[in-house]
Amino acid sequence: MKNINQNTNYWTGNLTGSSDMWWREEEEKKGRDVVALASYRSAITNYVNIVTGRTDIPVTYNSSDESFTDGKKVYLSGSMNDKNFDPSVGLALHEGSHIKHTDFELLRSLERTVQKYFKLPEDSYEERIAINDHTSKVKDLLNYVEDRRIDYIIFKSAPGYKNYYHAMYDKYFHFRVIDKALRSQEYRETNWESYIFRIMNFTNQNTDLNALPGLRTIYRTIDLKNISRLKNTEDALQVAMKVYSQILSVLPEPTKEDQDEEQNDQQQSGSGSSNGEGTEVNTGDKKMDADSQPTQDETDPNELTDSQKRSLQNAIQKQKKLQDGSMKKTKLTKAEKSSIKSVEDSGAYDVEVGTGSSNRTRCVVYPALTDRMLDREYSHRGNLYPFIGSKEYKHWGFDDTDKAVREGIIAGKMLGKKLEVRNEETTTKWTRQESGRIDKRLIAELGFNNDRVFKTTLTERYNDAFMHISIDGSGSMDGAYLQNALKSAAAVCQAATMAGNIHVQVSLRTTLSVGNAYKPLIVVLYDSSVNKMIHIKKFWGHIKASGTTPEGLCFEALSKQIIKDSNGRDAYFLNYSDGMPYFDNREVYYSGSTAEFHTRDEVSKLRKQGINILSFFITDPEWSRESTLKSFRRMYGKDATTIDPTKMMPLAKELNKKFLQK
Repeated sequence: MKNINQNTNYWTGNLTGSSDMWWREEEEKKGRDVVALASYRSAITNYVNIVTGRTDIPVTYNSSDESFTDGKKVYLSGSMNDKNFDPSVGLALHEGSHIKHTDFELLRSLERTVQKYFKLPEDSYEERIAINDHTSKVKDLLNYVEDRRIDYIIFKSAPGYKNYYHAMYDKYFHFRVIDKALRSQEYRETNWESYIFRIMNFTNQNTDLNALPGLRTIYRTIDLKNISRLKNTEDALQVAMKVYSQILSVLPEPTKEDQDEEQNDQQQSGSGSSNGEGTEVNTGDKKMDADSQPTQDETDPNELTDSQKRSLQNAIQKQKKLQDGSMKKTKLTKAEKSSIKSVEDSGAYDVEVGTGSSNRTRCVVYPALTDRMLDREYSHRGNLYPFIGSKEYKHWGFDDTDKAVREGIIAGKMLGKKLEVRNEETTTKWTRQESGRIDKRLIAELGFNNDRVFKTTLTERYNDAFMHISIDGSGSMDGAYLQNALKSAAAVCQAATMAGNIHVQVSLRTTLSVGNAYKPLIVVLYDSSVNKMIHIKKFWGHIKASGTTPEGLCFEALSKQIIKDSNGRDAYFLNYSDGMPYFDNREVYYSGSTAEFHTRDEVSKLRKQGINILSFFITDPEWSRESTLKSFRRMYGKDATTIDPTKMMPLAKELNKKFLQK
């Protein structure tokens, strides 16, 4: 399986016709793959449920300013993709674990707790500002201690998810510039910024406990090796306030100038400065004029350049945001969130498919048609559901398709009357046998030396049957080809419904374009185990063809389900095609002999499971395609043949006869 991330082998376009590629110039633009985002959210929801042991923690995408852990929901970033999936999982698990293990009520009353613990007066405006400042710093320390406490709980209870946390910290917390800064002379002055920087990086192998007065004592107070001793957020808070007391005990008393400077820094927090002439360079522990900056030995490997100092500030900001749960998360529009909800409601999933380890992609499966797919007001519908047309657009042939489907259902009712015998049982009895069950009516004859008082009974019934009908939904099928294929399939579905013991599935294979992603697509149009015939009447008139022909890729994605559903039954796989396999995107090129052999192998898998293969190449009889038919037979077997689209209803009758064979 293709490795998408270090820790995850993870799953998570509307092409316009045959092999023409003119659509690429118009469609090749930035966009979000909402199908993939739906898969990501589903997977991460499962992970959060498993790790927290709870199913009531919502996992949703950020759509406003919800890029923080609010103690109720886990928010995901709309920029999630295959490359950053692992750290995104880690961040979601981190936030979900906080929801389970952190006391958010305690956090809401933190200011009053800090004021009481440190006996801080609040008689003046300045004193209230001081309370706020002390609370903010205690909260920073609490965030660090609480994270270590919760990480330990998760690492112990769900060690299989540990690597997701490592991926998160590697992305948001561990930076090479931090490593170098810890070895350098940066953040060694006795001030708050130095202490919080050194404390946040206690787990870094480059940490220096001699960098600041009392730092080793603080390290022992937190006692990371015995963090399990902290049983709740209150315990973590007590440690945080004790550490803050230790920091206050070594910090020099701030002067009026220091307070004014700190207030000015807070107003300009997060604004990095350049190192141009006459500007200030933020070194993290003091401000200095660029012209008066001490000359550093450029060859000293332990000192930071001006550029590295700016990078350091950015890294520290990321660390702080991770600690306080305010990592920036890309917003989704309401329409995009609605699209994801629609995809999830359909039960969509995707499966990795392809012809080799380096030639693989994801095939999307829609296991059902839903009302949302017909919603004209739904802005993303056209991209997400390229197989759905509309009554308002006559060039999509709605009326013709709807008429063909209804004619198929009428014909199916006539065929179904013959299949009703499948519900009947034939019982034959033989009496006066030498063995079998005792015939009570003959017991009296035992007294006359007649020992042939046994009977046998034979009951004959039809085996349960299963048929999967796979219809080529590529652009070249549009029109009469697709209409007749749907007509034939509708007749089979109707007849099978009347038989009662025939399970029929119908799927359409096409391609999907959403965002920048082009993927093979399978749509289950009907499944007799869950759908009534009204389902066909409602949806099938809207079915249209588009895209290319990802033949074997789609078979591979659905083969396990087909084999499972056919188990223990008389099974048939019926294929309607009008072209050779073709599909390509950034991940695979699927064409020619490679695609033919792959399709052949996927069909062979079904045949080896006892599934009868019936494959028909739809073509105009006046158009000779002998060479194509040879390739078609290589894929589907020597029994594969061409079929005139106008002769597909007689084919339904032939299929009916097969169901009557015992």
